[in-house]
This record gives sequence, structure tokens and C-alpha cells, in this order.
Amino acid sequence: MMDIDAIREEIEREERVDSAAEYLAKTKRINREKNRLRKLFKDIDENKKKLVLTTIDDIAFMTITMQDLRESIIRDGTTVEYQNGANQFGTKQSPDAQLYLQFSQKQTQAMKILTDCLPKQEKLIRKDDGFGDFVTGRDT
Repeated sequence: MMDIDAIREEIEREERVDSAAEYLAKTKRINREKNRLRKLFKDIDENKKKLVLTTIDDIAFMTITMQDLRESIIRDGTTVEYQNGANQFGTKQSPDAQLYLQFSQKQTQAMKILTDCLPKQEKLIRKDDGFGDFVTGRDT
């Protein structure tokens, strides 16, 4: 029969393994997102590249974290009950929902930085095909 300390040690060891596996899985997801974004922004001007790469790293982290928060919110809801003292209790926005909203705002700001760094596209000049003259020159 195992003693209590041995059981605790085994539980702590399993928790560390789970935690390490979760860390590695999340890191892998973040790196995949970084690579996806870097491909989209590969044609950025060299002078802006450092800013863009740092911003991509931030966006990748926020994207993956927001996916996890979204799952938590779907599972647990957007509110939590609280109790402060004997008579003060109620519901409030969950910490996950608050964090999701904050990340969403920051991600939007960061995406604007990235899109502002994209090369400016030249306006498409339409060649006159004569259709307008054809329509206005018809007998009615």
C-alpha cells in the first residue's frame, strides 16, 4: 500500500507531465500560426520587417490564446458567481470573457499595424471598352 506522500508525489509528477505536454502543444500551435502569418506578410519592406515580425509573434500568441479562451467561454459561460462577505454576492463577467475582449482589441490594433505595413497596391486602371459610348449612343 502506498503512503500519502508517495501518492502526492505521483499526482504532482503527472500534473507536471500534463503541464509540459500542454505547453509544448500550445507552443506548436503558436509557431504554426506565426509561420502562416509570416507567409502572408513575406513581401514587407525590409525596413519594416523587424516591427512586422514582432507584431506577428504577438498576434500568433493572441490568436491561439483566444482560441483557448473561446473554448473555455463556450464550456463555462461568460459569467461567474461571486460572494464577498456574508451578504454580498451576485454574478459578474468571467475573467476569461474579460481577457478575451482585451485580447480581441489588442489583436485588432496589431493587425492594423501589419496591414499598414503592406505594400500599397496601385489602383486598377480600367481600360475603356466602348460600352458606355455604345449605351449612350443607342436610339431610344
